[in-house]
Amino acid sequence: MKNENCEKTMDTFLSLDKYERIPLRITLHFLCCKKCRTQARYLTLAEKFASEPIRPTPLKDALENIPIKPVSMTKWIISGIIMILMMVVSGILLNKTESPAFAIILNINFGLIITAYCAIFVGTNMDFFIKKIGKNGKNNGQNLKLWPDNLLA
Repeated sequence: MKNENCEKTMDTFLSLDKYERIPLRITLHFLCCKKCRTQARYLTLAEKFASEPIRPTPLKDALENIPIKPVSMTKWIISGIIMILMMVVSGILLNKTESPAFAIILNINFGLIITAYCAIFVGTNMDFFIKKIGKNGKNNGQNLKLWPDNLLA
């Protein structure tokens, strides 16, 4: 019986307009029923938070708060040397035994792998390169921007 009464009371409460006076029957029920009182309080708080304007954080502030982990150059150098050595060794061994068409396909794939390796290396170490260019360049890194200003505002 109490569940039906609670359900009817909550339906009546939800059908009320904003800032409309709550009837005495619903108020008395809320005083006696902790479950309905808590539910009504949560609904009121949810409506209050939903009606507040959204305050977006600018992209510039979000990007500045991202922690930057230093990347070890030794791992990149060691993996690059191993990659080049494996390519040279496989090129020497396969050049004597396989057809020229296979050697061309192999060399094109090696070129793509080296290009991807270099692109990932530069992309993950962008801060390092910007600092190096800023120290050695004429503009001291002031005009170097990763993103246009209109995206950051």
